[in-house]
Amino acid sequence: MKHQEKIKGAIFGFALGDALGVGTEFMTRNEIRNYYPHGLHRFEDIIRDAHRSQWLPGEWTNDTEIVTRFLETILSCGEFDIHAIARSLKQLAIRESFECAPLLRMVCKSPDWEKHPIAAAHKVWQSGQFVEATNEATQRGIVTGITSRYSDLMEHTRRITLITNDDNRCVSTGMVLARTAHSLLWDEMLPDFEDLVDICEHIDPRTLQWLEKTRDCGIEELELDDEDTLAYTRKAMCAGLWPLWHSASPEDTFDMIISQGGDADSNAAIAGALAGLRYGYDALPAEKEKLLKFDYLNDLSERVAEYSEKQGR
Repeated sequence: MKHQEKIKGAIFGFALGDALGVGTEFMTRNEIRNYYPHGLHRFEDIIRDAHRSQWLPGEWTNDTEIVTRFLETILSCGEFDIHAIARSLKQLAIRESFECAPLLRMVCKSPDWEKHPIAAAHKVWQSGQFVEATNEATQRGIVTGITSRYSDLMEHTRRITLITNDDNRCVSTGMVLARTAHSLLWDEMLPDFEDLVDICEHIDPRTLQWLEKTRDCGIEELELDDEDTLAYTRKAMCAGLWPLWHSASPEDTFDMIISQGGDADSNAAIAGALAGLRYGYDALPAEKEKLLKFDYLNDLSERVAEYSEKQGR
């Protein structure tokens, strides 16, 4: 499979999962069975309640907005520049019209964040206002996985996580996803499971039980729709990885993750990106052609693929 086909699959898979997943975001599995008795496969099937009416059918949410902004920043700089990435995120986060978690907005507005984003974020987290490791930064492992050389992969992922989420659970989950994305892109195979175990053991052993559970359990056991834990970074990692071990096609990937509810747009975006890397753009569901900014994503995919190939493995 051509390099460009996989990059295009990752970017379109992410946006498709995001735009479809909003249809079940914050729902429980029981609610989803009630609203979507035949499943959710098309944008036009998404119910138009108060929450979902914020987006047009085929429109993505803040997850894809941030990821595409990060990719554009890397392309503009011609390299991974954490200060430029921080500035680009702040431009989004300070807009009152931009939907983002309070964590992102608070960290971005902290003193000296643009100059010293990792140190400033560390101070905010040390203030004790954040206890749980939430998933705002998890999908950034997809960004580094498709743009960074292997020699830079872990360090780039660590830094792009720590500009907002100063917690090793966030770092470890991002690294696991980055390693997986990079292996699918360059080796056309999943990384050895022991490589992922090694990341968890070295960065945060608390992530390991979730990694092992994802490989060994049924998807219902992940409880992605649990109200108290749906935004955990480890849940997002599980959602991204589970289909790689238990699903046979991109269609199955989207169906299974979207049907679990919880933070479904974020979960399906990560799972969709990995499915796109594994199977390629053409294998993604035809609904991808109905994404509202199709031409933009197509152009972005070409530019990211060119950048990635120049960077090399």
